[in-house]
Amino acid sequence: MLGLAAAAPREAEALEFTDAGRLVTDNRENGVRILSAQGEFVGARGAYYGPPVPFAQLPKHLINALVASEDRRFYDHWGLDPRAMARAVWSTLTGRTQGGSTLTQQTIKEIYLKEHSPIVRKLLEEPVLAPILELNLSKEDILFVYLNRVFFGGSAYGIEAAARVYFNKYALSLSVLESAMMVGLLPAPNRYNPHRNFELSRDRGFRVIEQMVEAGSLSRRAADRAKQQAVAIAPSRSAWGGVYPRGTQIGWFARWAEAEANGNSTPEGRQGTRTISTTLDMKIQAAAERHMQQALRRHAGAGQIEEGAVVVMRHDGAVVALVGGRDYRQKEWDHATQARRQPGSVAKVFVYLAALQEGSTPDSMVSDAALELGGRPVRNFDDRYLGDITLAAALEKSSNTAAVRVAMRNTGAVRALIRTMNIDDDPEGEAGDLALGTYEARLVDLTAAFASIANHGRMVVPYSVQKVQDSAGTEILTRVLPARSEIRQALAPRHADAMRQMLSGVVERGTGKAADPGFWAGGKTGTTTANRDAWFIGFTEEYVAGIWLGNGDNKPMQGVSGGGLPAQIWRAVMMDIGRGS
Repeated sequence: MLGLAAAAPREAEALEFTDAGRLVTDNRENGVRILSAQGEFVGARGAYYGPPVPFAQLPKHLINALVASEDRRFYDHWGLDPRAMARAVWSTLTGRTQGGSTLTQQTIKEIYLKEHSPIVRKLLEEPVLAPILELNLSKEDILFVYLNRVFFGGSAYGIEAAARVYFNKYALSLSVLESAMMVGLLPAPNRYNPHRNFELSRDRGFRVIEQMVEAGSLSRRAADRAKQQAVAIAPSRSAWGGVYPRGTQIGWFARWAEAEANGNSTPEGRQGTRTISTTLDMKIQAAAERHMQQALRRHAGAGQIEEGAVVVMRHDGAVVALVGGRDYRQKEWDHATQARRQPGSVAKVFVYLAALQEGSTPDSMVSDAALELGGRPVRNFDDRYLGDITLAAALEKSSNTAAVRVAMRNTGAVRALIRTMNIDDDPEGEAGDLALGTYEARLVDLTAAFASIANHGRMVVPYSVQKVQDSAGTEILTRVLPARSEIRQALAPRHADAMRQMLSGVVERGTGKAADPGFWAGGKTGTTTANRDAWFIGFTEEYVAGIWLGNGDNKPMQGVSGGGLPAQIWRAVMMDIGRGS
C-alpha cells in the first residue's frame, strides 16, 4: 500500500498498466514534432520521439542485445530480480551508481517515476508496480514499450528516433553492430554518443556483442562477423535543443512555429509531445537555403558579409520558407523574426503609400532637386538630380530628395501608416528619418507589409502553424482562417493596386532590375548608411519574399546594396519557385 501511494504521479490520476500503446505515449517529456505543409517530418524541438515501432518489426538481434546487456533473466523473472535489486539499492545507499533494475522496473520508472526519490522508488514503488505490470502485459509488450520510450541521447527518445539520429535509417534496418551500439548507449547516452566519440561508442557496442555471446543469443562466429560490419554514422543534425533530419537551417522556422503554437495554447496544452503541422514548403525552403548559402560563399569575403536572412510567404501570410542567418548551428539568433534593422529605402514605399492615401497619384509630380534638411544636404545614391519627376519615377529611381519632400508634406500620415502595417509601434524621427528608413523593423514584418500590398490592401499577419495535436493525436489547436470579407482592409484597394504597379516599375526599369525573374513582379531595394544593411523585398502573383544581408555587429559591408546581391538572391529564389523548385 505504501508503494502504491508513493507511486501516484499526480493527484487523482490513475496509472495505466493494461494498454501498451497508451504507455508508449503517456507522460512523455515535453517536445514538439514539426511537420511541413505536405506532412513531412522536418524536425523536433525538445524531446524527439519517433513513430512507435511494433514489436514484430523490431530486429531480433536488437531484442537479444537489450536483454543480454540490461536484464539477462528478463524472460524468467516476474518483474523483480532480488539479487540485482539488492545490489542496486546498496549502490544507491552508498552513493555509487550501479544498475540492477529489471527492464520491467526501468519501464515503470521511465513512464511514471523519473522524478521520484531513487530510494523511495527502488524500495517502495518499483517492487509493487513491476509485478503488477508483468501481470497485465506480456514480455513482448514490455519490451515494445521500453524500446519506444527510453532515452538514447541526442534528444532522441525511442529506438526509431535514435536510429534516424545516429544512422539515418529505420529501426527495422539496424544491423547487429548498430543494435549493439544503440543498447550500449543506455547506461550513459551522452558519454557513448557516436557523434561525440565514435570509437568509444563502437567499443561499447563490441562489449554488448560479447554479452550476447555470454548469454547464448549469438554465436562466436556471428559475433566476430558483427564486429566487422561497416557502420556509417549520420551527420549530426542536432542544434540548440532540436533535431532536424532535413538540415539544421530549418531550426529557425521550427523555433518560430513552436513560439506561435505556445502563444496560442493554454499552459496545459504545452505539455507532453505535440505535433505541429506548419505552412513550411520544403522545396521552397531548400531553394531559399541554397541561394543564400551560394551567395554568401561567393561574396561574403569581398563584401564583408557575415549574415543573411530570407522570408517567403504566400499572399495570405502563410510563411513557406524562413532562413534566419548563415548557420543555425553557430547562432540561434534569428535575423528574420528577431533582429530589428534599419530598412533604408524600403521605407519609401510607406511614404508614397501615405501620399496616395492623401490624394496623390503615381503621376503626381515631385521635385528631385538637391535638398538640405536641418543644414545638412540630402543626397541621392547616384548624386544625380532630375528636377520634377512623377512619384512612380521617384520610387523607381529611389530618389532620397523626392521621398523626403513627400514625407515632409505627410509626416503624420506616414507615421500612422507604419503603425497600421505593424512595422513599428512608435517610429522615431522626423520626415527625413521616415523617408530614409532610419527607424528599425523586422524582416518578417516588412515582408508581411508587402504582402498586404500584393493582397490588394487586405491586412496580412504572418503565420506558420496550421494545427497542433497532442501525443494521442487529438487536435488541441486548429487555425481557422477568416473569410475574405472579415479580413481588415489596411489599405484601400485602389491605393494598394497603384503601389503594386509602382513597385513593378522598380523591377522593370528602376533600382530593382537585377531582381527581374522574367515574369510579373514588383519590389523595392533598400540600402542603409555605409552599406550596413541591404534589402530587397517584393512579390509575384503568388508569393512575397524578403531578403536581408548585413552583419550581426552592424559593421559596414563593402559595396553591397539592395539592388545588387539581395535582388539577385530574390530573383533566384522566385525563379526556382516558378519552376516548382
